Amino acid sequence: MTSTFSHIAFKQTWTRWALAFFLIAALLGLLMRSFHVMEMPAVFDYKNILHTHSHLALLGWGYLMITGGIIFSLESPSELIYKYKKLFVLTLISLIAMLVTFPLQGYGVWSICFSTLHVLVSYGIAVKILRTLQMQSSGLGIRLIQIAIWFQLISTLGLWALGPVTATLGRMHELYFMSIQWFLHFQLNGWFVLGTLGLLIYRVEQVKGAIHWTVFRIWAMILSVVLTFALVITWADPNPLFFTINGFAVALQGLVYFWIFLELFIGVKSLEIPSLVKLLIYVALISLAAKAFLQLLLLLPSVAVISYTIRQFVIGFLHLVLLGVMSFGLGAVGMINGDLSQERSSTIGWLVVMTAFLSTEILLFTQGLLLWLELGFIPGYNLLLFLFSILFPLGLAILWITQLENNSQYNSQFNLTSKNPNQNTNQSMKKSLIWSLGILGILMTACGGGETQNTASSPQQEEATQEVKADPKGIGEIKNVELDESIDENLVSTGKAIVDMKCTACHQLNDKRLVGPGFQGVTNRRRPEWIMNMITNVDVMLDEDPVAQELLAECLTRMPNQNISVGDARGILEFLRKNDLEKAGEKDGAL
Repeated sequence: MTSTFSHIAFKQTWTRWALAFFLIAALLGLLMRSFHVMEMPAVFDYKNILHTHSHLALLGWGYLMITGGIIFSLESPSELIYKYKKLFVLTLISLIAMLVTFPLQGYGVWSICFSTLHVLVSYGIAVKILRTLQMQSSGLGIRLIQIAIWFQLISTLGLWALGPVTATLGRMHELYFMSIQWFLHFQLNGWFVLGTLGLLIYRVEQVKGAIHWTVFRIWAMILSVVLTFALVITWADPNPLFFTINGFAVALQGLVYFWIFLELFIGVKSLEIPSLVKLLIYVALISLAAKAFLQLLLLLPSVAVISYTIRQFVIGFLHLVLLGVMSFGLGAVGMINGDLSQERSSTIGWLVVMTAFLSTEILLFTQGLLLWLELGFIPGYNLLLFLFSILFPLGLAILWITQLENNSQYNSQFNLTSKNPNQNTNQSMKKSLIWSLGILGILMTACGGGETQNTASSPQQEEATQEVKADPKGIGEIKNVELDESIDENLVSTGKAIVDMKCTACHQLNDKRLVGPGFQGVTNRRRPEWIMNMITNVDVMLDEDPVAQELLAECLTRMPNQNISVGDARGILEFLRKNDLEKAGEKDGAL
């Protein structure tokens, strides 16, 4: 009785921590959206919050729920704790450490160390799961899970490449950004999507029997994931060949998703599961179909370019995969397995999260479309996005509290009786919380040292930057810009329309950094020629101009080439001059 009950407590602890990281990630996401609607204290660094949000969402919620779903579905209860308890504790340590270090230092020594720890621990978990999978029947669900795990391992090659690339080529080189995109591509399209679909199909197979695919279909699925990486390459090298490869890959992917969609849509009908679980699965499948449709649109090169230059499309697509496909799919798997509560309050929580997802996705894609069509902004867009985003942590808080209070699904599934069924679970949660608080205290001290170390090295970096003589006019065709003392309102109007369409997703008009630096004071810091060259010749500027490279090293986000003409760049410059006059009280201070 004790070993079985401990197995149940272990599952509960695992799932509750996963939900906790999801809730924290949602709160951080809401904090990021508040930057667009109110003045935030200087203590909050947008970029650091973004890193924390993404790491907890991917490596906390997503990773724990997929690995937990696989382990709890396939492993023997008698071996579960023995095989995975230490690895789970190490994973938890790495995640809590990232929660502390990323807000304080962004990508620094300590945050990178604990991210590396997470990767190393994931290797141990992957090896154990792959060994277990070898002893399972070779149905489609098992095959998908196997392939997903291999893609998870392959994705980490991008992380290991960052060190050598940074040391030899620097953070401004295209290979640095492509290494990051390698990790994200195979995590999202390989590990998260295929892992979620594999778990869902595995549950269908438990009722309908094994589903077997031909070798052609399996390889079509693998190739569709690998070859769609060609879109990332087009960002660095817009060669028609890579657009062609990506076009073939997304067409192949659409066919593979259609096959999977049919298997699941038909199979789910045979499952005796609550209507909420079916709803979550159908939302996940619709999100999968939407993902395939959007990627099919990338067959058009012009659409392929805007897919990574209009930020609303980028965020909307990421949330479509991570929330729509993965989170709702894994939520359904968790309830089918008995790992997540099916109480009425849980239903309310999921419906609130679903409302937040649908409303924010509609806002993001609609606004992205309006920007593409040069039709401006939805009235009150940022405020609406912020208000609907409040529903994410609200719904997740309901789910997490319900999960803490309710254990009936475990008792009914395993037919256990006990005078105090919550006692063992509460003790397990208390132990993990004590571990967490102890680690948090250690890390607060450790991160203080790391921050001092970074601060001490910054003057050396500045000195190294100053050794390279920078042309104050930048690099490009703009050699001389004649400015009048007065502001040309016609040019301002032209520039404002372009800034609204292409710039405000990453830059604020004040002096606060969002993704990129704030615009306030830019004409007092940079010559007009430099500003226009940065707009019209961005790739060369980022590769060769020392000032642009310093900004890139600070922001760690490469500004995309949006093919802005010289005339439109002049309009943007005029708008920035007026913005400086209104907000800083002066303009053209760099002349």
